[in-house]
Amino acid sequence: MAFLINQQHVGDDVIEEEFDSIKQFYQERGEVVCCDRDVEFRSYACENVLNRTLMVQESEKRFGPMDPEKVTARLAEMVAEHGGEDSFYENTGYSASDTDRIRAKIAVSLAVDRLAGELLGADPDPTEDDLKAYFERNIENYLTAEEVKVAHLMKEPKSHQEAVSCFQDLKAARERLLNGEDFDTVAMEVAQKSPEETDLGWMKQGETMPEIESVVFSMRLGEISPVIATHFGFHVLKVVDRKEKAPMPFEPLRDQLRDSFLTDRREGIVNEFLTGVKSNSSIEEIEPEH
Repeated sequence: MAFLINQQHVGDDVIEEEFDSIKQFYQERGEVVCCDRDVEFRSYACENVLNRTLMVQESEKRFGPMDPEKVTARLAEMVAEHGGEDSFYENTGYSASDTDRIRAKIAVSLAVDRLAGELLGADPDPTEDDLKAYFERNIENYLTAEEVKVAHLMKEPKSHQEAVSCFQDLKAARERLLNGEDFDTVAMEVAQKSPEETDLGWMKQGETMPEIESVVFSMRLGEISPVIATHFGFHVLKVVDRKEKAPMPFEPLRDQLRDSFLTDRREGIVNEFLTGVKSNSSIEEIEPEH
């Protein structure tokens, strides 16, 4: 895939490089980046390349071509930040033969930055009312995590034959619990576990095994789970208490809210600008040159 953006050809190599960069970003965040997400990542890459190209074009229209001396100065700063040329090339994956490519990337970045600077201007100082209104509009981002308090009945078999017996024991214990018998009493009889040992305490999502988590966070208060098998053994669980999501206190979030408010403001201005530019631009998707 390639683009013709206001008669400027943007090759598939640019999009592929952006695609690789996006995929690496998600991989470093610990997310799954298998081929099933390639369509998603390629869509992000195309959008990023298109937006960046339009911003560079507008930047050059308003301010003229980027001054090569500014590119040189920025490159020198980057090299210094990495502790010298050897470290710079090692850390970035480039080599000395990539100088023209590096300078072109820096020129694009500087062109985008100078346009963004003019579009955004100085950040305003949001008022108390601004922050509280932002907090309320985005309250789903500022909720405490759901928590469940869990009681746990477990048997750990030492062999396949014993596994059958353990499963049957817990299946029978579960029936007793469903019929209203006390959890601690059944746990002591079936697994020789005291109340302290059966109490798993409060847990949030992401803090225990997925096969346990998927069950307990789907259960109602007081509900008894089916017999669950994990690599540790067999389990029967009971949700003994629950804390639903709730809004966090406003005051400790003040600085975070201010940063998010300003970030959303900047993104809103840039997106509005791009929407307008796209409506007045010639954008064609073309076959890449081979």
